Amino acid sequence: MSSETPIPREHYMERIRQARDTPFIKVLTGIRRCGKSTLLGMFIDELRASGVADDRIFSVNLDDEGCGIGTYAELISAVESHIPELEGSYIFLDEVQNIPEWERAVSTFYVRKADVYITGSNSNMLSSELATKLSGRALEIPVRPLVFSEYVGFRGIDDRRRLFEDYIRYGGFPAVALMMDRMPTQVPSVLEGIYNTVFNKDVAGRHEIRGTATISNLCRYMMRNIGDRTSARGAAEYLTSKGLRTQPATIEQYIGFLEEAMLFSRAKRLDSKTKEYLRTSDKYYVSDLGIRNVLVPFTPNDLDGILENVVYNELLYRYGGAVVVSVGNTEVDFMTEPSEPASYYQASVSVANPETLERELRSLRALDDNYPKTVVTLERYPIPDVGGIAVREVVDWLLEG
Repeated sequence: MSSETPIPREHYMERIRQARDTPFIKVLTGIRRCGKSTLLGMFIDELRASGVADDRIFSVNLDDEGCGIGTYAELISAVESHIPELEGSYIFLDEVQNIPEWERAVSTFYVRKADVYITGSNSNMLSSELATKLSGRALEIPVRPLVFSEYVGFRGIDDRRRLFEDYIRYGGFPAVALMMDRMPTQVPSVLEGIYNTVFNKDVAGRHEIRGTATISNLCRYMMRNIGDRTSARGAAEYLTSKGLRTQPATIEQYIGFLEEAMLFSRAKRLDSKTKEYLRTSDKYYVSDLGIRNVLVPFTPNDLDGILENVVYNELLYRYGGAVVVSVGNTEVDFMTEPSEPASYYQASVSVANPETLERELRSLRALDDNYPKTVVTLERYPIPDVGGIAVREVVDWLLEG
């Protein structure tokens, strides 16, 4: 990230500290370059400062071909040669999914009572390998690009409006935030490089996709339509109309690949009455708006979807999850889940028009519970509360968290 001292991200550091020496394998998941490696590096520094000797710590970046480790057996051998007695030691394995059958090595370290920390850039790592081979022994810590409150700390300037404009335009990758005031002209090429690495390694490479035109154009289609309902059938029809003949089943599989690489998060739709998930089109939001705006040129018409994306990512950061809520013939943008009590959010570029405000409030009023409800808007509204529903300007709301 920088030759300077890394900037702490206490939201994540505190979770790692709390997990230290607990009987779980700690798994930091997140899109490449979101800061997982830096967090582990800072934690290792804290271990050393607390008195843990270097010969009780093993750390390796398995994304580095020069590390000389290509199999799980070689990984076990490398650890044992550095730490003969594993009990009570600390093992850090960065981008562990690069090693075939890596879970066999991790299980070995765990059984021998080492405190194991791993990172991965593929969400399927938990749902398949960890769930089947290390069931019940893994503690996931999802790591994401910077939310706005973190971004402000990284930039270190006081102009909140300018910072927010930069944030929604160039996103929250830590490296990008740190170079915005030093080498701003290089930011687009850095973002393009991050996307190419994620796409080539975690999408096309991992799934051995030879002809990538369809999935590449699907990715752009989804980024262009953030905040809109997206169906495999609709996407297949669009791509076919552009000369890329494909089928809904293929598109559904490809969407799964893009989710696994953490380019997108899926917001499921929940029926407010039955509390069941609906088998209809879900919504998708990008993990980082900077990548989105490199692939899909930014226009003012995108602001509705971009604001929704910012709110959604913030809710993931604060609460761990959010769903779209269907309320009769209308919809509420987000409900926090699985937090209790829940809270509801509408995102609107402006509510200066009374009809627009009433439309946003109507959906929230249709809910038959007393959970907190908030309208988040780009523009400051002169009244902070309308009939018990909070109306918050987005920058204020993001920073109060």
